[in-house]
Amino acid sequence: MGNYDIVILGGGPAGVQSALSARNSWPGKTIALIRKDEVPMFPCGIPYVFHTLKSVDENILPDTALEKSGVKIIVGEVSGRSGKILHLADDREVGFDRLVLAFGSLPETLPIEGSENESIYTVGKSYEYLKRFRKAIDDSDDILIIGGGYIGVEIADELSRARRLVTIVEMMPSLLPNTMDPEFGDTAEEELEKQGCKVVTGIKVEKITGDGKTIGAELEDGNRIDADIVIIAAGYRPNVEMAKKMWVAADPEYGVLVDEYLRTSAPDIYAAGDCVASRNSFTGEYTKAMLASTAMAQGRLAGSNLYGINVFKTFNGTLSSFSTKVGDTALAVTGLTETQAREMDIGYFVGQTDTVDHHPSCLPGARKIRTKLVFARKTHHLLGAQISGGDSVGELINMLSVMIQNKMTDMEIDTLQFGTHPLLTPSPLGYSVINAAVNGILKWYHK
Repeated sequence: MGNYDIVILGGGPAGVQSALSARNSWPGKTIALIRKDEVPMFPCGIPYVFHTLKSVDENILPDTALEKSGVKIIVGEVSGRSGKILHLADDREVGFDRLVLAFGSLPETLPIEGSENESIYTVGKSYEYLKRFRKAIDDSDDILIIGGGYIGVEIADELSRARRLVTIVEMMPSLLPNTMDPEFGDTAEEELEKQGCKVVTGIKVEKITGDGKTIGAELEDGNRIDADIVIIAAGYRPNVEMAKKMWVAADPEYGVLVDEYLRTSAPDIYAAGDCVASRNSFTGEYTKAMLASTAMAQGRLAGSNLYGINVFKTFNGTLSSFSTKVGDTALAVTGLTETQAREMDIGYFVGQTDTVDHHPSCLPGARKIRTKLVFARKTHHLLGAQISGGDSVGELINMLSVMIQNKMTDMEIDTLQFGTHPLLTPSPLGYSVINAAVNGILKWYHK
């Protein structure tokens, strides 16, 4: 297949962004991107191929940007590496001078008896698999989802909208347990139940029973849930199997080990995206948070610095900014939750407020918006934020993410200059972020 200056291994967001960033930074270099699938998917759009999107084809990640940038796309499965030669499963070979590993993550499985049943699906990312998956859902009425994180909740929301009979089981006491405080997880539960979804929390699935036509799950309390198919939505794990084939150091649980510039243990080899062992931006400890936004940031940094440090900025860890929409309610989080701050033994205080995202509140389309901010008790820096409400939540959380990254304090937020409009924002007297910060300040001073 020939030799290239830069080879990207992986066709997801991190791989594509690495290739585009490399082209912008090193215009004279030859670049190739190797991916396993002929047709790549938008990872974040996968839950919506089951109802909102008319077909899996509407979630295809286009090659337009890569083609315009002169990036050679090679479809094939890489089986190993010898020095600076990549070996493909069909005996082709691709040489490189610089290599970026962006081979992503794999759907997590659960050690549940009976999980080999053919009517059990995980949330895979390949085009052909998703086509089979969607057909199985289209042919089913009763659907059981195991796992109440973002993927499980979003699929439950989609299938409930499609008038399927959906049950979602989460072993923790509330939905979205790893990233949101219980009151926000309870909001997600309320929205799902409004649509007819049955939500079961605080209990484990002991085993799955059935012969492929009739399937069910037995809970630890002895109750049984019958279904036509079972979806395991237990998150994702880094593709460390590929890391072994690439001969780079990796943590078996968290992924490829990199330095602050995303350089691996092997010379001239970088890594970005879900396959990387990312660190929490507050504690420095490894985190399993896998986000497209993080993958894109890592891809930009890796691609820019392949032949020397162009971007004099270290990657400061993963902030973990998430957003989703359940029913008609958007939920979002960035940084630390109150639960996480408490578990880490961080001194903190909370500011929160409920308001409306238009003013006056009787305007059409006005939605209640709840804001919760977590501040460091001694330094007053913003540590985390959670919001629920209308669609404006999606951009509000991004603003709060920037505040955290710039180490803004409660008083700096209180004196922030901002714009308002009756149809677009809360009242200037009831601006949610400002009022939540003021609420926290008053609690701190009156403690």
